[in-house]
Amino acid sequence: MQIFLMVLVSVLMLSGPAQALSLKYVGETSIVTGAKFENTTIGGLSGITYKDGILNAISDDKGRWGEPRIYQFEFKVNNKSMTLIPKSVKEVKGLPKEGRRKAFVDLEGLVQLPDGDFLISSEGNGDLKPRSLPRIFRAGAEGKWKSDISIPEKYLPESTGMQSKGVQNNGAFEGLTATADGKFVFSCLEAPLTQDIDMETEASGVVVRMLKFEDRGAQRGYYSPVSEFAYKVDAYRDNQIGREIFRGVSEVLALSESKVIVLERGARLYGKGWKSTVSLYLADLSKATNTLPMVKLSDHKYTPVEKVKLLDLETDLIKERGKKDVQNFEGLAIGPKLPDGRRTLLVMSDNNFSKNEVTELLVFAIEGE
Repeated sequence: MQIFLMVLVSVLMLSGPAQALSLKYVGETSIVTGAKFENTTIGGLSGITYKDGILNAISDDKGRWGEPRIYQFEFKVNNKSMTLIPKSVKEVKGLPKEGRRKAFVDLEGLVQLPDGDFLISSEGNGDLKPRSLPRIFRAGAEGKWKSDISIPEKYLPESTGMQSKGVQNNGAFEGLTATADGKFVFSCLEAPLTQDIDMETEASGVVVRMLKFEDRGAQRGYYSPVSEFAYKVDAYRDNQIGREIFRGVSEVLALSESKVIVLERGARLYGKGWKSTVSLYLADLSKATNTLPMVKLSDHKYTPVEKVKLLDLETDLIKERGKKDVQNFEGLAIGPKLPDGRRTLLVMSDNNFSKNEVTELLVFAIEGE
């Protein structure tokens, strides 16, 4: 595809004058829904990483189609074509039991550390009794659990009874990313903590928490929470297609210790069903208040994360993609360099194992960073 989209955003850099970050649409590829590989069904790909020609993708399959797993694809791209070929699949295994119960996981975020280990986020399940709590854990390159990362108490719902705090069911650690050196890890909630819910202002944009961890070394348990930031999601936007009824954060991608690309995903009513809404933003954490000590945001004054919109997949890619439906995009990664030296941004969708949805991989060239 030769038509390009450029989105220019002026960004205040910490060490210099304002610069422009731009995304140019390069092309896309997809995986047929229901495709099989090594006795598994490829689907539910909710988090991705890329390194040295291999794209890792984690499936949020909760047991219906198979065990929790990570796929490895060989991925190549140039200015005219791209290939995405499955090469292997590894089960995520070895997690300690939750009491007498097998560990429940709803895998959403994936990070590959410099040593080859993975960090993986799971949303848990608030419908189970007792509740299965959200978690971020470390696994080896073959997918075997090694250890859990400590999560602040305010993120954890009560194990039973009425919930008054912690992550909402299916609204927990959707986003997970790390700086290139692995020193800092960021995780972002899809929806507000229970204690931060404000139904009166929901349509004007909810506030979610973005948690920052620092690698303190093996003797100190590796990653520990060091700060947290309040990120305000955009307000609902209705259009001729239908009314938007939800909007949250689906993924984050660290460009540096203070700059993060954020993927906001929503749902728009359409006929008897719904359609996805997806936008990309560049977030600057440098001036935001550290909200880590704040159990309930409304009890405090704080400065939220600054952000600027990069791209709206509903409206900004019509020339490039025609009237194709916006899919359920959940994965972000820095991809391979193009022949001209530009880096790429990879954006992947989760098909929810549905015949009505598609696993798509969009590729953008990054300029002006």
